[in-house]
Amino acid sequence: MQQIRKDKNFPIWLPIIRANQYPNTLLGSSEREYFFDDENEEYYFDRDPAIFRYIVDFYRHGFLHFPKSDCFLAYENEMEFFRISTECMGECCYEHFQDCRREHSERLREGRSLDDLRCAGPTTFRQRLWTSFENPGNSTVSLVIYYVTGFFIAVSVLANIIETIPYPEVSPDLSRKSIGDVFSDAFFCLDSACVLIFTVEYLARLYSAPNRWLFFRSVMSLIDVVAILPFYIALLLPNKKLHGNTDLAVITSVLNQM
Repeated sequence: MQQIRKDKNFPIWLPIIRANQYPNTLLGSSEREYFFDDENEEYYFDRDPAIFRYIVDFYRHGFLHFPKSDCFLAYENEMEFFRISTECMGECCYEHFQDCRREHSERLREGRSLDDLRCAGPTTFRQRLWTSFENPGNSTVSLVIYYVTGFFIAVSVLANIIETIPYPEVSPDLSRKSIGDVFSDAFFCLDSACVLIFTVEYLARLYSAPNRWLFFRSVMSLIDVVAILPFYIALLLPNKKLHGNTDLAVITSVLNQM
């Protein structure tokens, strides 16, 4: 079998390309023969190696992924070179890709330089903060944020489970209360701490987002707001049960962690 390479560290084999299924793409057409190296008996493409793995994944799975940290313009250039339509974007990356595309178009309309369109690494505090949220393994600070948030998610989940367990002792009126009813003050403090962490996380994401308006109107952002607001509304209402209002906030925080 003949080998097709992006570079010496990135080999793939022709059978996985499924050429007959994608004849309109460069690798799926006979035009790939132009890049064949007779001496080494391999295909060689002098293109961006970081993005080429997304090309390989497309031929393997039939849809595209979009990197969160690479340059948007470089990604589109690679797709154009290999003649792969971005309409094949997977559902998992579609919203983020569209956000970056809109941001790119807005910057072009505003006449800003393309050099600052995510192609450069994060230089400001805001950019570094956003990178910390989007790429937890990027630095030690990113990992700390990731694990602290994860810890409070776990605490909140356990608290919501424990507070529903019946208290072993029967009250004087012969009614059986839950642990949450008996220790309501403790669970209120615990819920307050968790909601505070989730609120700080959301505000930090909103502050550091490359385009705050696009982030604010995204589906996940709206779910975050809907999840957090009930707790603060309950604080303003008399005789309302405050603990137990963090369930949806926990779910959205888990989704943000994924």
